[in-house]
Amino acid sequence: MTPRSVNVSSAAMNAIFRALACAGLVAAVAAAGPPAGTRVVVLDNENLIEGEVTRVDDGYEIHRPVGGNMTLPAKRVLAVVADRKAAFAVVSERANRRDADERLRLAKWCANNGLMEEALAEAQTAARMRPGFIAADQLVRSLQSMPQTAPAAPDPAVVRAHAETPAKDTVTEVPAIDYNSESFPLFASKVNAVLMNACATCHARDDAKAFRLNRLGGKTGATRNLMAALPHVNAANPAASPILVKAVTAHGSAAEAPFKTRSHPAYQTLETWVRVARAPEGTPVPDTPLPAPAAIEPRKLPDLGPDTKGPVVPVAANSDAFGQVSKSLPRPDAARPKDEFDPAIFNGQAKPKK
Repeated sequence: MTPRSVNVSSAAMNAIFRALACAGLVAAVAAAGPPAGTRVVVLDNENLIEGEVTRVDDGYEIHRPVGGNMTLPAKRVLAVVADRKAAFAVVSERANRRDADERLRLAKWCANNGLMEEALAEAQTAARMRPGFIAADQLVRSLQSMPQTAPAAPDPAVVRAHAETPAKDTVTEVPAIDYNSESFPLFASKVNAVLMNACATCHARDDAKAFRLNRLGGKTGATRNLMAALPHVNAANPAASPILVKAVTAHGSAAEAPFKTRSHPAYQTLETWVRVARAPEGTPVPDTPLPAPAAIEPRKLPDLGPDTKGPVVPVAANSDAFGQVSKSLPRPDAARPKDEFDPAIFNGQAKPKK
């Protein structure tokens, strides 16, 4: 082992120990149990704020037992949930759980927020996903050496009271939506662009409520738009999903539907994703290329030759091969200039003598 690798390992260990020390303090506070009525607010940067949460016109008002009250704009809040485990469910849905680095990030997030059992599980998963993952192995050993402190469970009576008679200004919980991780690459690479091109004009505005997109780039933006689109996917009947119905229907203030027909390639990409987005975990994305358009046969002109069974229509003497009257050919019925001295005119006018 070189001196540089020793220094790097020492720095990594120091960082882990500092994180675990903070996690131990957080776990000790959590063990005492949150006050009655306390909720957990998950911010857009995945930080947590605990307190009594009230919905106000311009966002959320949080009454904290320590640190005073604060008001947050609605766009800063991802979810308001009952406890930290529910907050972990929200945060984990935003991560790519098939990536070892993301699993390690989740483990550190759990450790920093006092969820030691979840932290150990995520760190062990990261170590299994990538053999020789030194940072994950070190975190596993550190977590295993620490005493596990489980936070106290909330009072069931308090939970039932909130569930049965919620106040009008109390924020309801935002449940995490399960989805098939096999569908995320398709969403990130194609579907997100389809939604941004077809829907962002209306649904990325600040006043969008039911379906709100964001214009952030990278994985963060795609993950947020995924969380916004999943509630509009019907897991039991994907073909009837609102996101597909609205895609071919004029709605809101728009005069036309985002896609005029279901044969549009972008719509078919969206439909393919919807079919597997909330399917059982591990369901592969179907390989369904668009069918080739049917070939259009040219119309045949009727055969006008001598072998035609029907009567042959004669072509006028002054017409061309297509039956069009030619201006260059003389008309057979065109009268010649009349001659006033023509004998035929005179003979026709003369009456025979009796």
